[in-house]
Amino acid sequence: MERISRIVNRIAETAIVIIVSIMAVVVFAEVIFRYVLHLPLFWTEEFARYCLVWSSLLGAGVALKRGEHIAVTFLAEMFPEGIRKEASLLVHIFIASFLGMLFWGGFCLVIITRHQLSPAMRIPMSWPYMAVPIGSLVMLVHEITFICLRLKEMTARSSRKPA
Repeated sequence: MERISRIVNRIAETAIVIIVSIMAVVVFAEVIFRYVLHLPLFWTEEFARYCLVWSSLLGAGVALKRGEHIAVTFLAEMFPEGIRKEASLLVHIFIASFLGMLFWGGFCLVIITRHQLSPAMRIPMSWPYMAVPIGSLVMLVHEITFICLRLKEMTARSSRKPA
């Protein structure tokens, strides 16, 4: 499972670099077209917005894998180490459950909007909305990996204790 998580993370990191690079080029081109050539492009703002959504949701998965999301830990730090690890496991199970619901809701949103077209680019709105289920799936893979590793660690620790 850890190997799958690493592969998914690498794909997400690569996609983010590509998406943000393309977004930067498109926004720069819009500035040149609008202020230098006085021929504004009608689709660039919408394209940049969709790129930002995709990079944000994929970036949330990368940040989750790295453990870089903001967290309030003062309450957890009051507990002894054993309880802290069990509480952490419960939190990760809750997060995985939420991500599963987010994936399902995002998938339903993609299905519902597959015939709706974006205002400027005239692409199916399911393409931008696809960021929700894919981003939540990336995060869900990382959460399930963490849960499996934590359960394996807890099982190994309990089997080492003398009976």
